[in-house]
Amino acid sequence: MVSLITFTALSLATSVYGHGYLVVPNSRTGLGHEASLDTCPECTILEPVEAWPDVVAAPVGRSGPCGYNARVSIDYNQPSENWGKTPVATYAPGDVVDVQWCVDANGDHGGMFSYRICQDQTIVDKFLDAAYLPTDEEKQAAEECFQKGTLNCTDVSGQDCGYNPDCASGEACYRNDWFTCNGFEGGDQTKCKGVDNAELNSCYTSIAGGYTVSKKIKIPDYSSDHTLLSLRWNSFQTGQVYLTCSDIAISGSGNGTTTPTNSTTGA
Repeated sequence: MVSLITFTALSLATSVYGHGYLVVPNSRTGLGHEASLDTCPECTILEPVEAWPDVVAAPVGRSGPCGYNARVSIDYNQPSENWGKTPVATYAPGDVVDVQWCVDANGDHGGMFSYRICQDQTIVDKFLDAAYLPTDEEKQAAEECFQKGTLNCTDVSGQDCGYNPDCASGEACYRNDWFTCNGFEGGDQTKCKGVDNAELNSCYTSIAGGYTVSKKIKIPDYSSDHTLLSLRWNSFQTGQVYLTCSDIAISGSGNGTTTPTNSTTGA
């Protein structure tokens, strides 16, 4: 009983602090903040779950691939007037794309993260309908599709795709298709902010100021007038997973390098 109380207390305590969300391309969470509806965009958290060392084991539940922010009671899996109506960025198949998320200075838990695109439009369409909120079962089915559509770090030629310093060979987290933060207990212990070594407040968080975490992904050979790019960050330190998504389009022909221009509205 004491252990249960302690675990619950720790879960509540950790949820107080800021964490992270997708900023490039602009996420539904970011648009929620810009619309003055989400006072803590970095607080879109799935907890408590088993986040480490198996980074794909935890079911997403209510969070889905786009995230649920319990602090402000916003479910980003359903479009609104302010997000999800149209893509914020357009890419071509084969493009190498700059992507970036923002980690709060007071909630940098280390770990690993992945970008994903589900290539089943029937599944994705459930998350593009402003009149419909996907069920938990549909959210999990979507998560499984997004996991199948993981955009590997190693798909980008020349990109540094190392192994996480807090993960030992033979553990489920010992993989370099996902992106890794720097060490939390191992390595240089600079955690996720060490990826860019950017200045404090290089991106917005509401708690303690944010640091950018930048990488590149390669857009798959797939076309869609409106689909989703989902970010999943698994914490090393805590039993937490962070899920956010951006509305994008994939069309034309590419094989170039693209820096997205973000829309600042959901319309």
